[in-house]
Amino acid sequence: MDTPSLNRRDVLKVSLAGTAAAALPFQAILKAATASTLASSKMPKPFVAAFKAPPVLEPVARDDVPGDSYGKVPDDYVPVPGNAHRPGEPIKGSAYIGTDYYRITETNVQAQIAPGMWTKMWSYNKSIPGPTIRSYIGRDANGNKAPRRTVMQVINDLPVKHPTLGYVPWTSLHLHGSPSKPQFDGYAGDLSNPGEWKNYEYPNSCAPRTLWYHDHGVHHTAQNVYMGLAAQYHLVDRELEQALEIPQYDPSLPPVAPGQYEAPLILSDVILSADGQLVFDDSGEDGLYGDIILVNGVPWPNMKVEPRKYRFRMLNGSLARGYQLRMSNGMPMKLIATDGGFMQFAQDVTTFRIGMAERIEFILDFKDLKGQKVQLLNDGVDNATDYDNTNKIMQFEVGTKVSSTANNKAPGQLGAPHPAMMLKAADRKTVRQMELHRSNSMWKINDQTWDDVVRSNYTRLFANPARDDIEIWEITNNGGGWFHPLHIHLVDFKVLTRDGLPPMPEERGPKDVVYIAEGETVRLLMKFEHEDGRYMIHCHNLSHEDHDMMLQYQVGHHDIDCDAINSCPPKALPAPDLVPAQPPAAPAAPVDDSSSGSSTESTSTQATSTESTSTESTATGSTTPATATTTTEGGGQ
Repeated sequence: MDTPSLNRRDVLKVSLAGTAAAALPFQAILKAATASTLASSKMPKPFVAAFKAPPVLEPVARDDVPGDSYGKVPDDYVPVPGNAHRPGEPIKGSAYIGTDYYRITETNVQAQIAPGMWTKMWSYNKSIPGPTIRSYIGRDANGNKAPRRTVMQVINDLPVKHPTLGYVPWTSLHLHGSPSKPQFDGYAGDLSNPGEWKNYEYPNSCAPRTLWYHDHGVHHTAQNVYMGLAAQYHLVDRELEQALEIPQYDPSLPPVAPGQYEAPLILSDVILSADGQLVFDDSGEDGLYGDIILVNGVPWPNMKVEPRKYRFRMLNGSLARGYQLRMSNGMPMKLIATDGGFMQFAQDVTTFRIGMAERIEFILDFKDLKGQKVQLLNDGVDNATDYDNTNKIMQFEVGTKVSSTANNKAPGQLGAPHPAMMLKAADRKTVRQMELHRSNSMWKINDQTWDDVVRSNYTRLFANPARDDIEIWEITNNGGGWFHPLHIHLVDFKVLTRDGLPPMPEERGPKDVVYIAEGETVRLLMKFEHEDGRYMIHCHNLSHEDHDMMLQYQVGHHDIDCDAINSCPPKALPAPDLVPAQPPAAPAAPVDDSSSGSSTESTSTQATSTESTSTESTATGSTTPATATTTTEGGGQ
């Protein structure tokens, strides 16, 4: 099997050779009414196909055993003199009250985008988009709100070569929006080849929010996401949602059903060939702009709704297309959450912009539209290529009856402010400048690329803040002809200003992606908390990221407990079963053998037993027995 090359240019030669036959000339695309070469009779028509939502995935196992362990130091680790880490020792992290275990298989699937035609795609668990995962915040033994850990076993069952582009589809799963340890963050160089598996462990230790999981394999993120490797992940505070009485997901109902008043909306766009297959054309690494808009994998769907309030969790999952959205009748949209969770105060708007990888939660009220149809439209953004029907997103067909009036509010205040929104610029330790630009046909950050990071053996850093440092990052897009949605892993940040002006309504909440338009300068304020280690910074135009607009920074220390590549490497199939942890056995009752005159011996024996139990508990992650640790911890176990 081919292995990943550290030379970016070698990889590009393979990709470009594979795309040459299928790609359309860039100038032709700019002038064309469509990009797809489908016959007009085969092109999907707007607002005909029924709205669908991905299935919600159930865990294959779960436990209620609290702990703070996230894998263990690899058995083959050679200790460094003076280093406290030893092979087999647990790696500590955020506390959790239990664990949910999921199995995700990356594999082939066929999807119907054009009527009567099957499109070959890749998927998580044969779903396009992948299945939604929902993790619920609970309460610990002291009654405090606390998260459950997620262990996600990811199996790469993709073909050994992409069918048309010819590359090896190595993958790296990134849970976007999660304060994960570096070894579980989907680091671009932490690669699982076909025939390998890895367990990713997520702390869910952040504010409730809409996250998403997607591929992050170096140099082929765009192609892998385009093929279908993307899905939503919801961290849910059910108590807060009930108190707010906002529309919310009902787990007793299918994802689309009467009475289901919360829905995911994953936007994407594709180009289809004459035989209905995906065409990957990123216009000379500028970005892929499709002429068919998909919502949850369905072209321009029609969603039947009731005349009441609905909550939508929107993700822009496109590779390069930004959207400026509005309702066809001008009705208001109440924005309630951004990338990092709920805003303190909802924002009432009639239009909002959403760049790639950004998430917006909003409420629409259809109560005055009984029996009518209304459309969600796209006015487009600068530096994107538009086609005949890319100004349309989806349609809502409003019925006349309401199944339930419960959880039908849209409050103006949504609780306490997110911690990122409480940060003060005066408390920053330093201000850093970042320039996004293109030179010598290379996408760069501060005149550097990911290739520079690789050549440094992954040691080159943009910044090295200490844990809990507060910084301002000033980001400028000096390029002409493109915008950059910049994603900073690990942290949530506050948008301070945009060209000296206040942030737009859709970014007045916690963010992890910021839209940097042509010629703009945006100032961000962030606190480097949660974890130590190295994390990526990159443009979320995925063709820009792949070619090579990505750097890294390091919080605190870097060692085997947080090494993105070496702490938990993938392993060859078969993958072990996911076995939930078991509560520790109750200590044995003391034996009363005073009559034998051996009370001193008995006491000594009991003390030895207690010490042994304590040692085993520590070595396996507080309460996880050794047998479970082997199969539930990271892929390197």
